[in-house]
Amino acid sequence: MRIDILSKTTLKLTLTADDMSNYDLCYEAFSQRGSDCRKTLGRLLSEAEEAEGAEMAARLLSEERRLFVEAFRRMDGGCMLYVSALTAHRRRKAQEETKCDVAPILFEAANESDMGRLCRCLLLERRQGAQFSSRLYTDGKRLRLEAVPQNTCRSRLIRLMGEFGTAICDELTAAYTAEHYRAVAGKDGAETGARIF
Repeated sequence: MRIDILSKTTLKLTLTADDMSNYDLCYEAFSQRGSDCRKTLGRLLSEAEEAEGAEMAARLLSEERRLFVEAFRRMDGGCMLYVSALTAHRRRKAQEETKCDVAPILFEAANESDMGRLCRCLLLERRQGAQFSSRLYTDGKRLRLEAVPQNTCRSRLIRLMGEFGTAICDELTAAYTAEHYRAVAGKDGAETGARIF
């Protein structure tokens, strides 16, 4: 048996006819859905001699919830297997999307009702695991809520704020607001806004 590493998430296993008979395998064992295919791969890889490929294969089997296995018969009676992790690409993409910019986001409400609804939605997001700090400001006429993401993707907060009014993503405006507006709630403005509006 030969193991070739094609990428961080894909292996190619080449089995000879002797490998197939020694391990008492048939082509159909790899073309089935379900846990039987994973068990067969595990048994096969536990006896592999190529340490690097076998180590990666063992990692794929133990860490990846979903694997895509393609099996091709060879003319000599052997088999070629391509084993790919289906979730690793999605997980990497999700990690890239959640890399957070911690620049402040401002929301300027058209009225107190919109500010209250946004603040209540932000608190729901917090209950679902989003972390952000927030401050509530006023200049006597307008209300602004500043949110700074901590473990939450900035674009997620921008989209949420955009549903209720204008989301301002300008650090200069944030600095102007902090300097010229009066703080209604210097700490946890979303909770204060949800309570009073």
